[in-house]
Amino acid sequence: MSTRSTHELTDRSRIWGTLGPLALRGLLLCGLWAVLADGEGWGFGVPVALGAAWLSLRLAPPSAHRIRLLALPRFAGWFLWQSLRAGWDVARRTLHPALPLDPGMVRLRPALPVGAPTWWLMLVISLLPGTLSVRMAAGTLELHCLDTGGDVAGDVAQAESELARLFGLQVDCVKSESPE
Repeated sequence: MSTRSTHELTDRSRIWGTLGPLALRGLLLCGLWAVLADGEGWGFGVPVALGAAWLSLRLAPPSAHRIRLLALPRFAGWFLWQSLRAGWDVARRTLHPALPLDPGMVRLRPALPVGAPTWWLMLVISLLPGTLSVRMAAGTLELHCLDTGGDVAGDVAQAESELARLFGLQVDCVKSESPE
C-alpha cells in the first residue's frame, strides 16, 4: 500500500470518526428539540441542534471508554440512593441546632482513567453527602467538603467503584492526599 493510500485511509477514518458522533449527537439534539418545541420551529431548531452538537464535540470529544448499558440500571439505583442520602444529610445539618460542620478541602488521587470516567466521577461526587468537586489538577481531585471528619475518601472510593463497573474497568480505590 502506498503512502498516499495510507494517508487517504487515515483522513477518511478521521472524517468518519468525527461525522459519526456529530450525526448521533445532532440527531439526539434534534429529537430533544422536537419534544421541547412540540415539533415546530425546525428552521431554527435544526441549525441550533447541529451547532450545539458540533460545540459538544469540541468541548467533550468522544471517549474511548463506553458505558455498559447492562450496568446502567444498577448505577441508576445507586445514584438515586446517594442522592437521597445527600439530601437527607444536608437537611439534617441545616436543622440541627449545633449546625455540625467542619468544612474544608480534601485532595484525592482517583484511579479511573482520564476522560469520560473521571469526568463522570467529578459530576457524581457532587451528589455525595456534603461534597462538591472543585477541580482536577495534575491527577489530583480537589473536593470541598462540609465535614472533613467524615469518610469522604470512602464515599469517593465507592463512587469510583460504581463508575468503574459502569464503564467495565478494573481499578483500585482512590488514594487520599492531605486535607487542608
